[in-house]
Amino acid sequence: MENKFIFILGNNPKISVAEIETIYPKLSIISNSDVYLIGEIKDLDCKEAMHMLGGTIKVAELISDEIDKDKIIDIIKKNKGESKVKFGFSFYGLKPTEIGMEIKRELKEAGVSSRLVVSREKALSAVIVKKEKVTDFIILPNAIGKTCAVQEFEEYGKRDYGRPKSDALSGMLPPKLAKIMVNLSSCDKQETILDPFCGSGTLPMEAIALGYKNIISSDISDKAVSDTKLNMDWLTSELKLTDVNYQIHNLDVRKLSKKIKPSSIDAVATEPYLGPPIKGNESEKQILKTVKELEKLYISAFEEFKLVLKPGGKIVIVIPSWHIKKVFKLDIEREIKKLGFNRKDSDDLVYKREGQKVWRNITIWEKVSKK
Repeated sequence: MENKFIFILGNNPKISVAEIETIYPKLSIISNSDVYLIGEIKDLDCKEAMHMLGGTIKVAELISDEIDKDKIIDIIKKNKGESKVKFGFSFYGLKPTEIGMEIKRELKEAGVSSRLVVSREKALSAVIVKKEKVTDFIILPNAIGKTCAVQEFEEYGKRDYGRPKSDALSGMLPPKLAKIMVNLSSCDKQETILDPFCGSGTLPMEAIALGYKNIISSDISDKAVSDTKLNMDWLTSELKLTDVNYQIHNLDVRKLSKKIKPSSIDAVATEPYLGPPIKGNESEKQILKTVKELEKLYISAFEEFKLVLKPGGKIVIVIPSWHIKKVFKLDIEREIKKLGFNRKDSDDLVYKREGQKVWRNITIWEKVSKK
């Protein structure tokens, strides 16, 4: 029997949905918005789903298509231990109601000691739900769910801020986005994944956390290679892993094929150099100079990817665009296709924050198989 689940999406919902569809191809989507996705699937392990997904904030089991106070009260009673039961409501896509206080009164009348957990926001955060051990009910315009797992914020924090080495310049890739990119590569856990712009190792670390066994990292910077090695050694020790095979090379991306065997890589997931930091007052001439330099870098990188990647292998790569008065983009798609790659994304996977001048366009490419 298939069950219905609610996925609360992150700040870049199209990327979140693309990741969910990649990880769970058998998921039948019932409805989705910029905030949530409701889908039907058999035997979903909620905690495993939250461990896998970088772009999802919460996963909940759908319990009703309408507000059913009796059903909610029954669930709260079942969660009742010896101490006072804690419950709360997270409203997505609609205004909060007084349902919490109504249920608290009914629980009191039934002799159940309870505490209604509230926050200043419409929805309880993953931090509150986990740390307060709250039975969290998700209220949507067309459904109600009971949260079964929340984002692993402590683990992300540890890998981001607790690692031995970090670099604000070379390690700007957010860990959650790194995890999403690894997932979008559709690479099997036993296959080989490559990050040729590893910075301080954020993406390969997320690959390790996901259970990947064969990882190759490289960077032109000595410091980046040293930092990545320290971070990877630290993480494998923290997770007590002994079966991970990772290589780290001090290497210019334009010389990948001199170190890596032809057609030996199953997938590439990477964020290249995105140009110098942008303040917002740069002239058009300055931006165009960066654009031209990066176009050359990207084409050179794809020329090497063609040599080291297996036929049918995927590339998940960040391509920047600059939004300063007008939009500046790299003109490289035609050249990449000439090299023998097909673009697989829908050209709308944009990772950005409000006010950000440089947007990350998450693109997916596939090396054309030889006939």
